[in-house]
Amino acid sequence: MLKWLLHRNTRGFASRYSYDATYMHEMADASPAAFVRFGIMQSAGGNWRGGAPANAWFASGIAGALFEDCGPCVQIASDIAMEQGMPGEIIKALLSGVPTDADAQLGFDYGRALLGGAENLEDLREIIETKWGKTALLALSLRAMTARNFPVLKRAMGHAKTCQRVRIGNTDVTVNPTLKAA
Repeated sequence: MLKWLLHRNTRGFASRYSYDATYMHEMADASPAAFVRFGIMQSAGGNWRGGAPANAWFASGIAGALFEDCGPCVQIASDIAMEQGMPGEIIKALLSGVPTDADAQLGFDYGRALLGGAENLEDLREIIETKWGKTALLALSLRAMTARNFPVLKRAMGHAKTCQRVRIGNTDVTVNPTLKAA
């Protein structure tokens, strides 16, 4: 029964976002317990906004996915952000490396700096904590950290072989290659 539910929910997710969720189905078949634990980890860390401004929070998640991914997970992070009201123009700018909305840019830059151990991490951390508080800093951190988990799991299961362009609205966005980790 649990496997059936996991597969049903995964099919819904895959359909909603036009996403190849083969690796998630494989995980459900191999270990429903692992699948559930992964889901709990993602929900517990990645779905809590902690008072962070929405655009900063979503941007931190997009940065987390971008750090590890070649398109599909960045696409989902972007789609979810737009579903929740983040303007597509802001996402296009972030992915293109063009300065944009200050809150979104700060969240994006922080997510990338956090995951990459960048030299400006301490400065960004201090700006965020001063501007929005420690709780928001923690929320942005958890969002960036958990956003990278899907691409890492895909890679672990041998499914991170497909690159794709990110599409925001009706426009393909060329991701600035200097924004990628690898």
